[in-house]
Amino acid sequence: MKDSPVDSVATPKVVIDWYRSTPWWRVASQSIVISWRSTHLLLCAAGLLLTQLWLSASLKIFGPENAIVQSWISPSAGSQTILPILDAQGTESPLSIWQHFLFPVYQWLANPTLNGTAFCLSSVIGIVTIWSFVGGCLTRRSVVELGTKMTAPWAGSIQLVLKRWQSIAWSVTMPSGLILLIALGPLCLGWISNIPIIGTWLAGLLMIPVVLCSIGIGWCAAITLFGFPLSVCSIVTEKGADAYDGISRSAAYTFQRPLTLALCVVAAQFLSEVGGILLSIVLTTGFRVVEAGFDIGSYSSLKDTESMWGPLLRGIVPLLLTAYGFSFFWTAASATYLILRRDVDHAEFDLIDMGNQEPKPLPELPKKEPLAPPSAPDLVDVAE
Repeated sequence: MKDSPVDSVATPKVVIDWYRSTPWWRVASQSIVISWRSTHLLLCAAGLLLTQLWLSASLKIFGPENAIVQSWISPSAGSQTILPILDAQGTESPLSIWQHFLFPVYQWLANPTLNGTAFCLSSVIGIVTIWSFVGGCLTRRSVVELGTKMTAPWAGSIQLVLKRWQSIAWSVTMPSGLILLIALGPLCLGWISNIPIIGTWLAGLLMIPVVLCSIGIGWCAAITLFGFPLSVCSIVTEKGADAYDGISRSAAYTFQRPLTLALCVVAAQFLSEVGGILLSIVLTTGFRVVEAGFDIGSYSSLKDTESMWGPLLRGIVPLLLTAYGFSFFWTAASATYLILRRDVDHAEFDLIDMGNQEPKPLPELPKKEPLAPPSAPDLVDVAE
């Protein structure tokens, strides 16, 4: 016979939710899984091919003699071999991807000629046009999945990015346009300096306040350099966001939390290396098996440079490895944006604009029909 009337006593259990106690870890680690999906890699590969084609055409039309075009479709020479047996190449880090986007501007600063200016403008227009769409789609899907743990459909993501494509492009080009507008002042002073006798003295005197205002130019350049990935994330994340929202949020998050941003960049560098090594081993091993099987059954070899298909087929793996680097760049930017927004605005990760999901109206209540008047009761024959 039991002393207690209760058959069983429930003992409370205490479980630590590490994702809740360290919310930044989930969005940081999940970035690798999102970035190496086949759809993301193929979209980035298409963007890389279009960018390389655009830059090559711009070089032929506008490029000066000493201008060069970086290779966008294969990892840079800085990526070291991680497996000498398989000749597996590592992927590019987020910082090297960041330098790819800014290379035309730095090339123009090194050689500011008329042809160099035209080549720089053409290159920037192509890069902004292509990657505002590609980066917008990737950041949209990454932000939704990182924040809400749900996979965003491609149709809805593309539809939202197309609506805000112009805002994404303007958020990148507006600070650059302001820099060019301010640069017209020193340009005019350079023309004044060519005036004989008084030109040098007058231009030098007027250049003093212009040089003092260079800190403003530096701030505008910093917003463009450091904030352009965050501005793209802001436009595809916030409800009704436009170019001004993207610029203001990216500038606020960058300059209010520079240490947090630096830690996120360091973490992204490390995670990029981890994911790049795994993907490089997978792709390289698979290609080596396919190559060996083809070489056994054919008189020629895929390593034969005289073959028409050899260079093309051997370039698929480097292209996909480079595509992974760009895909991870935008996914890591999405994770960084969510972390910085939580730190600055105290906004939860799942606070994301879900696009065209409008509230559905409540169903109409059935109309109540009026009650019929009661019928007169039948008279009962008393005699009966």
